[in-house]
Amino acid sequence: MMSETKHGATTSSSRETALGTVATQLDVADDPRAVRRREKAAFALGDIASNLTWTTISSYLLFFYTDVALISASVAGTVILAARLLDAFFDPMVGVILDRTHTRWGRARPYLLFGAPLLGILTFLTFLTPGGGDSTWTIVYATATFLLVGLAYSIVNVPYGALMAMATRDSGTRMKLAGYRSFGVGLGIIIVSTLTQPLIIAIGGSPTSQLGFAVTIGIFALAGMLLLWVVGATVKERVPLTPVIHGRAALGASLKTLLRNGPWLAVFSFSVLAFARLAIITGGAVYYALYVLGNPVAIPVILLAFSLSAVFGSLITPWVLRRLGHRRGIILGLIASVILTVALLFVKDDLIAFSVVFFLANIVGGFGFVAAPALTADTVEWQEWRSGRRDEGLLFAGYSMSTKIGAAIGSALLAWSLAAIAYNPASITPEVSNGVMLIFILLPAVIAALQIFAISAYRLEKRLPQIKNEIRSRRVAEDPSAP
Repeated sequence: MMSETKHGATTSSSRETALGTVATQLDVADDPRAVRRREKAAFALGDIASNLTWTTISSYLLFFYTDVALISASVAGTVILAARLLDAFFDPMVGVILDRTHTRWGRARPYLLFGAPLLGILTFLTFLTPGGGDSTWTIVYATATFLLVGLAYSIVNVPYGALMAMATRDSGTRMKLAGYRSFGVGLGIIIVSTLTQPLIIAIGGSPTSQLGFAVTIGIFALAGMLLLWVVGATVKERVPLTPVIHGRAALGASLKTLLRNGPWLAVFSFSVLAFARLAIITGGAVYYALYVLGNPVAIPVILLAFSLSAVFGSLITPWVLRRLGHRRGIILGLIASVILTVALLFVKDDLIAFSVVFFLANIVGGFGFVAAPALTADTVEWQEWRSGRRDEGLLFAGYSMSTKIGAAIGSALLAWSLAAIAYNPASITPEVSNGVMLIFILLPAVIAALQIFAISAYRLEKRLPQIKNEIRSRRVAEDPSAP
């Protein structure tokens, strides 16, 4: 028999009767067996689709700007930072709208079905080059298309992220879904890392071909759209919609609770740093391969090592974190990652040895990257516990916002660091080559160290079962027929 709560009370007999009545209703959302294998696979497909846009932009857009569109590194970095930060603040708007969406197709799925074509078209337009150099028209076009593709990504990705909290309440299942998502991330990165440069060269004849970029990105955009449609048609929303009180007061209350949601704030700051590190790694790999190793073939090798680390990491992360605990496992992994990343300095000229150490560093450093969506889903329970509203859209919008802010900071840091060492693709000196090497290796190590401090504040894991029990008791006390 459950304890009394401040939100209502019933007699012992009626409480027991109510619990018996709702037991089967709770099974669908709380039963770890409810999420079928095809839905888990759909979450992997969703992240393959997302990374056909996200990883392509993270890995190649800065290079496209500097070496194809011939925009200077300092200007390119400013364009990326400004557009991405503006775009990031669109995410909470999408989240608020999502929390108030109710259609015959569900809450999140309509955004996947109707937003996917928009995302595909804008991804394609982002990699076109009207004009060239630091001309006003080129910079305006680059800024506008990059901003718009980010907005389209929000319309699709915020609801997609919230689907995890809508599909199940079970924390263990969420962590497994996070593993499937990370597996999809890895597969997406493999596709981008192994196919992009070969396709560009095969179609256009050189790594900087405008035609090669346009056709390759067009293929990725079409494939991503089709995969997102599969996700929208496959995943089920099982967690009931909590009533939303419309108006500024309700939104203000949600935001106020969000800013007091310590576990969510910890995941938010951790994710900002994680995606900053990701942007530097994926974006810097092209420069490292071309101007440190002097070998274009090294681009897919290094990016493949990174993508394989994501795939392998997605398989072992749930197992590792289940045994070590979420917070402890992520911290230990990051400590090991910092050590291995610094060790890259001693094998910097040996592609095979470098790729092996790089692979290991990113496996252990990626535990938190895999877990972050599941941790965000768990913070939804804290939000409901404190406010009575789940606010899945708002919380996942914040997570999506953190990924964009992080990517903006990382890409800008990479671009400005290149400008600081006087990077010019037409004149690569030994000093510039050495600078590229230090940027690519040491900057991610510093950010990984900062991630340790960020995730140290996450302390929800042990309290989560009690919080979920209190929420369930509250629902029964207030409405015995409510799930």
